[in-house]
Amino acid sequence: MQNPVLLERVSLSLVAHKHAPALLAILTQPQVAQYNDYALPLSREEVKQMIQNDLSSYYNQAGLRLAISNNLDDCLMGSVGFYDINDAQAWLGFELSHQYWNQGYMYEVLINLINKQGYTNWLENPIATIFARVAAANCKSIQLLTKIGFQQVDDDTWRFAIKTCGAGSFNS
Repeated sequence: MQNPVLLERVSLSLVAHKHAPALLAILTQPQVAQYNDYALPLSREEVKQMIQNDLSSYYNQAGLRLAISNNLDDCLMGSVGFYDINDAQAWLGFELSHQYWNQGYMYEVLINLINKQGYTNWLENPIATIFARVAAANCKSIQLLTKIGFQQVDDDTWRFAIKTCGAGSFNS
């Protein structure tokens, strides 16, 4: 397993079964659940299976889910990742416990993963285009994606083209 990546306020690590209870609590928060595509009610067994699927996807380099932990207390704050990675394209997914909303945490994470290409800590192949599916009513996520540089493709799909300079790095 890869070592956690320390950012200014959070750490990113490969999601693990130890995260299941906290991830279940986050995914079932009404504020979070209203925008995710998981069927509710969601059980602990379903979250454990989701994590197992995420780990299998990671080992096949077809996906990546990272746990986002607070550097002050090591508590799980949410997760972020890519799925359906294929032909240098990936879909982005993320969730953050509502108690951490509007504090810039997800911006910090996404800037590292996307603009600084921090995903290369875990994935072998480059990603050139990232898509995100966001409900039109999810104004905060739309605002976040727009701030990062995503552009709307249709009603609920957003697209980001990763810029590279030289040997594949982008300086923001």
